Amino acid sequence: MALDKRGFISASEVVVYVPILIIGVVLVLRHGFSKKAGWLYLVILSVMRIVGGVTHILSETTDKNNITLKVVYGICEGSGTSPLLLATMGFLQAAASGALDNHFITTKGVKLAGLVATVGLILAIMGGVKTGNASTESDLNEGVKLRRIGTALFVVVYAFDVLFNVLLWSERSRLLLNRRKFLTRITFALPFLSVRILYSVLSAFAPTEETIGANGKVTFFSSNSGLARFSQTSGDWALYLIMSVVAEFITVVIYAVTGMTTSLENDYAGSRTQDWDGPEEMARLKPAYEYAPYAPGQTYAPQPYAPQPYAPQPYSQ
Repeated sequence: MALDKRGFISASEVVVYVPILIIGVVLVLRHGFSKKAGWLYLVILSVMRIVGGVTHILSETTDKNNITLKVVYGICEGSGTSPLLLATMGFLQAAASGALDNHFITTKGVKLAGLVATVGLILAIMGGVKTGNASTESDLNEGVKLRRIGTALFVVVYAFDVLFNVLLWSERSRLLLNRRKFLTRITFALPFLSVRILYSVLSAFAPTEETIGANGKVTFFSSNSGLARFSQTSGDWALYLIMSVVAEFITVVIYAVTGMTTSLENDYAGSRTQDWDGPEEMARLKPAYEYAPYAPGQTYAPQPYAPQPYAPQPYSQ
């Protein structure tokens, strides 16, 4: 059996995410398995995209009526947003490390957002299983509802990531040198991540183009709703390719390249003053070094230090 357009897209995902998976493993080994690093989630996302692509291909080429393959593909497709958002959060947390470690956002905020993302992932998986194995109209509607709630929670986590990013930019002068560069590159990915999240929302709330009768028979129909173009199973393949696959892949590539080219390990070796952001910041920081040293036993009254011109003295025996 031949692949349709979505099948070819799934095959392309398998091809491109295999090297991303390898890069992700390398980055995990380099930076560690800490959730703060974010690289572990990049590996999880790559695995989900590869598994989802393979099961989609098998579904189209072997048995289109295989419920298990469809359920696995649907879960991987609908739940992949969670590790992507968690990876973004981990990268932002890494950028804040050493400067905003005790801030509410980087402590309680990150933990709460991570919990929300986890709950959203569980609901998305439950919704995918419920929808794929639905034998009644009630089961089908319940699965769709769970998926939509999970997607809504993903939007909450995305909003937190944007807020976290804004906070880091407002405190950029406090960040360590390489982490400033790291933040800049991660920020470049946010517009593409926004498009990916938008497609997830539109897809989750697209009308269900099937109904299950009292006898358990499934009937498919076409919807006139504009959101039908974003349906996970029968939507416009071009919109799916651009807004979902390509937008997500660009985001992941930016993250992978950033991880391969930005070193965070040596950020603590030097001072933040190694790369003052121009004359204004230099003027603000430099006066701290222009005072004469304090002598014990004297009344502390710092005076501006005025360097004396060097006057050579004649040498005498």
